[in-house]
Amino acid sequence: MTFKDWIYGNGFENPRINGEWGPLHIATLILCILLIVGISIFFKNKEEKTKRNILFIIAGVLFFFEITRRIVNITNPITFTKYNLLWVLLPRPGCAISVWLVMLSPIINKKWFYNFTSIVSILCAVIFFAYPGAGFLNKYILFENLYSIVTHSAFFIGAFLIVTLGLADFKYRMVKNELICLGVLVVYCVLEMFVLSKNSSGAPLETDPFYTLAGNEVQEII
Repeated sequence: MTFKDWIYGNGFENPRINGEWGPLHIATLILCILLIVGISIFFKNKEEKTKRNILFIIAGVLFFFEITRRIVNITNPITFTKYNLLWVLLPRPGCAISVWLVMLSPIINKKWFYNFTSIVSILCAVIFFAYPGAGFLNKYILFENLYSIVTHSAFFIGAFLIVTLGLADFKYRMVKNELICLGVLVVYCVLEMFVLSKNSSGAPLETDPFYTLAGNEVQEII
């Protein structure tokens, strides 16, 4: 396997396996939990600036992989269209949206945004790690697999640390801003599903970002 094969995955057969709750999945989940517990205990009495810096580190890891994946996809030798460009650049499913929420949270640095980020991201992370639909499901860990595992793990850790380090503040006075964030999120999802560019077969940019419609794998599992 060459580096080009690994990073692009073009023409490289990577058989699908039943990797859910396999050794890699379990080891990744245990590592995430250990990091959450360890960081929470060690930094619980540190000043808020230090706690925020931890989120900046996580955001930096996420940003690196987000930018790298976009560069890889844009430089991939495929026919590029407006649909493909939006598909590559925009965060489409709920987990990808959670990644960007976690990255933005230490920058915005508002309690209500920490609250909203943690709620949405923990929900997405728990669903993913309960029954992962990417990352662990192939025989070889190519770049796309690594991207999925690292980003899901990082926003999972970041979302829980927002709560355990006390950056979130779940009080009723925060509800108004959180509902505004929810409204913006709903509008964005509607744009993805019904307004933004469609491919030649008429498929939207994202059919069901947060698995709210009937017939998707999450609904079937639940």
